[in-house]
Amino acid sequence: MNAYPVLLQAHPECRPWQVRLFGLTLGLVTGADFVAVSMMGVAGGAIQGGVAAAPQEYLWALTSFAVGAVLVNLLLGRFATLISYRRYTEWALLLFMAGSVGCALAEGITSLAVARLFQGLGGGGLFTASRILLQLVAQPRERKPLMYGFLLGLFSLSGISPWLSALLVEDWGWQAIFWLQAGFVPLLLLLVQISYPRHAGAPTRAQAGELDWLAVAALGLGALLVLHTLEDLRFLRFSARPGMWLALFVGVALLLLAWRRLHTHPDPWLQLHAVLRRRYLMGLAFYALYYLCNGIWSYLLSAMLQHGLGFDFVTTGWAMSMGSLVTVVMALSYLYASRWLTRRHHVLALGFGLLLLCCMWLSHVAMPGAALASVLPAILLHGLVPVLSVLQIAAMTYAEVQAEDFAHAYQLKNILRELAMAMGTGLAALQLQAGEAVARMSLLDRLDALSLRQWGMGLDLSDLARLSAQVTQQAVLIACDHALLALALLAGLAMVMALWQRDLR
Repeated sequence: MNAYPVLLQAHPECRPWQVRLFGLTLGLVTGADFVAVSMMGVAGGAIQGGVAAAPQEYLWALTSFAVGAVLVNLLLGRFATLISYRRYTEWALLLFMAGSVGCALAEGITSLAVARLFQGLGGGGLFTASRILLQLVAQPRERKPLMYGFLLGLFSLSGISPWLSALLVEDWGWQAIFWLQAGFVPLLLLLVQISYPRHAGAPTRAQAGELDWLAVAALGLGALLVLHTLEDLRFLRFSARPGMWLALFVGVALLLLAWRRLHTHPDPWLQLHAVLRRRYLMGLAFYALYYLCNGIWSYLLSAMLQHGLGFDFVTTGWAMSMGSLVTVVMALSYLYASRWLTRRHHVLALGFGLLLLCCMWLSHVAMPGAALASVLPAILLHGLVPVLSVLQIAAMTYAEVQAEDFAHAYQLKNILRELAMAMGTGLAALQLQAGEAVARMSLLDRLDALSLRQWGMGLDLSDLARLSAQVTQQAVLIACDHALLALALLAGLAMVMALWQRDLR
């Protein structure tokens, strides 16, 4: 007879401290995926400059990770069936570490994109594997204590990474971001060895039969073509670049082929027919909206603080980490109070409304010479958005999903998450480039010959350099202002949609 209380009925061999550490480790493992995605937006300027890539070229580094994540989320269920979710997590972390080392050693955009593909193949399925494993090893009444550790690990790691990465970049360059990601893996592997239940994680539905490699190839190539074309949408000109439209058409056709094969194959890798119900589809729509907005927000905030307001990378990372600290505290508070929470769709609408307010706040106060104190309240306020939005979506989406179909539901959800995050970051990067170019031309047009002659008395090279820097800074702020207003409009539409729909209640 055990001398300690059993917290997991299915695994009585696990001591209470192991169970609590298990929940925390699940969150930390998931955080590795989130950090790999978010840091490409937060430190995008440093990485892009380090590999001497144009914005359109840099998109390949974003797209390749997302495509790797799409593929591994499709294959995850079958692989985990064969080797268990515990063993899958260990091998995925090792592949993620190898990809991170490859990113740190990359000397150009091609090698960076290839290394990011391996990072995506390793890290893109960690969220899905962790969340499914939590669902499989714990009964419903046992999951809430595990969720405390899960949310603490996920949001803490995601929150501290911008500040910690900035400290390393200051001394070691942009490669330090990827060395940090690689260096964290051995600690995660040790925690997995200590805390994960043995022989755990076999799905409840047996999956045996032939593997549909054609569907996998079609989905991967189709996602690559569609995602990269949509990210590059700001620069599409039908007459000048017809090849991009052809790529979009081919990509959509390949995705439709993959969809058809998944519907008609006797043993598909992803059971779509088991999860595609109205509530779940509405949840997927809100997931996509949230992660699209989150990708845009992260990139815009970093660009505005560094290039628009002139803060250094360390200050930018610290400010963003402070916002994430609010998320950690509020997520744990929300989990405690969730038993009394009703009308979650109203809370969801409040979350998107809060995002709208944060965008309008930053748009109003972001001016040359603005102090950090003027923008920090909006950043801290944004820390509430994940709690009020994505956690509510998660609570409502899976209410009608059967236990045996949870793995398929989460695989599809995380495929969409990776695509939406990458698209948001890519669209923000290209929109800022285009907006900055237009704003700079508009500002330079105001410096007509008469104005320059009037300023020419005593105007030396240092004055011209200072004037050029001021024009560039103002152009970045104008571009950020327009992008923030566009994001505010998107958040407002999402808020109205949350109040209007009837499927998520």
